[in-house]
Amino acid sequence: MLNQSPAQRIEPPEGSMAVGTGKGGVGKSTVAAHLAGESAKDGYRTLLICVTGQDDDDLGIKRYSRGVHPKGASALDGEGLYRAIHDRVPLQPIREVRPNLDVLPGGPRVADIANVLMLRLMQEGPGVVQSLAHSLAPIAALYDRILFDSAPENDALEQLVLAAARTLIVPTRSDDSSIAGMERISKNFKVVKQQVNPSLQLAGAFLYGSNRSATLMHAAVRRDIRKTLGEGAPILDTIVGYREVPARNARKKGLLFSEYADLLPTSATPYDVKAGRATEADVVPETIVPLAKEMRELTNEIFEHHRRVA
Repeated sequence: MLNQSPAQRIEPPEGSMAVGTGKGGVGKSTVAAHLAGESAKDGYRTLLICVTGQDDDDLGIKRYSRGVHPKGASALDGEGLYRAIHDRVPLQPIREVRPNLDVLPGGPRVADIANVLMLRLMQEGPGVVQSLAHSLAPIAALYDRILFDSAPENDALEQLVLAAARTLIVPTRSDDSSIAGMERISKNFKVVKQQVNPSLQLAGAFLYGSNRSATLMHAAVRRDIRKTLGEGAPILDTIVGYREVPARNARKKGLLFSEYADLLPTSATPYDVKAGRATEADVVPETIVPLAKEMRELTNEIFEHHRRVA
């Protein structure tokens, strides 16, 4: 979307961070939701903006009607975000999805934002990439931290997010397609930083959903990351292991891993299921405990890297 013409700049909030990469399915939305949730739990007033076509609903906003919705038209399914960009008005997030946490959800309507930007680009020039930054600016001072969940595989939407953020954190899995997907976010990072957001910094990259004992493979992945993002790219130490059952169960319940782990003392048992007193969904797997611990370690490390570079 950007070209070689300079655009008027708007300074991003100091506490703003984008989670983005060029490929879906690498844990991006899950990590973004946990960053927002853990930040709010620590007492920081936090806003999560989901610039994604898929509404993963890790926080249970839609499925369990959580939060205080703005009056008038729905903010769900990306409608609120689309309306703010299209009408050039301040963002109106869903408030108190958790204490201290407001969220503007993504969804199918987000895809139409790219069309709006491309139409305006012909008349207004590359400054349209700051449309999200302008809609955020009137409410940014209300928050200590602002997290963006960035859409993969869409240059216009990625640039929209990067123009509004102070730092970028990049998740990846170990497969070649995930590593190659980082090339897209790397290119968008460079063009946005050069043309509209010189404050943008790379806070780091990290490997997600991998066997924590596969140290030789991890070393190879880190080399691949630096080839893609640059030799000076910070790489985080924490790796969240792949534990499909507790991760899937937590998402279905709209809970953070730590929130799901808190249910373990009151969990039903396999014997209760056999006796007909409970269903499998009532059984909290004990593997949620290390998963929640690792995710907490990752979020702490991400915020520390953000603090250093921001």
